[in-house]
Amino acid sequence: MKTNLKDIIVPLIKTLILLFFLEVMTTAVFPNIGLLHYRIPFNILLVLFLGLRLETPYLAIIIMIVQYFHGFFSVEGWEMGTVTGIVICVVVSYVREMIHFSSWTMTILITQVFQLLWFFVQSILIYIQLGSLNYIFEKGWRFLPQSVIIALLSPIFFYILNRIWNVDDRGMLGDKV
Repeated sequence: MKTNLKDIIVPLIKTLILLFFLEVMTTAVFPNIGLLHYRIPFNILLVLFLGLRLETPYLAIIIMIVQYFHGFFSVEGWEMGTVTGIVICVVVSYVREMIHFSSWTMTILITQVFQLLWFFVQSILIYIQLGSLNYIFEKGWRFLPQSVIIALLSPIFFYILNRIWNVDDRGMLGDKV
């Protein structure tokens, strides 16, 4: 576990630069090629990586920063994603010892399961806020194909993020097991 801020700030800045590039792609490039209502939620992938691979007491703050940065490119508020991300990370902390990224298939499967949990938690928050299920069903039909794409891309992005955060495959954040 790394608790020094100096070990977290540089990788966080690199992660935010990656998120900026991905958000520009989904908000500027995709509409130009005809994908108007299709947004791949890369912020969910980043938060899932942070929750699954990072052990730090600053995790909630890092998630808030990532979600706040995502909020610049989205009409969705950063606060709902932050709460959802923290709930997901609490669940991850209970099952972390059982999760092994031994293959690309396992990475895809684990990412898909936690994305479905993300959608479930966020749906509860949306229902509490709106009091209606209409928006949840509408969002669900868009979320399913997006989550499959994110799950399929997760091994590549987890590899990149492992390098950014200096996460060793034998342990968390470079810890030798």
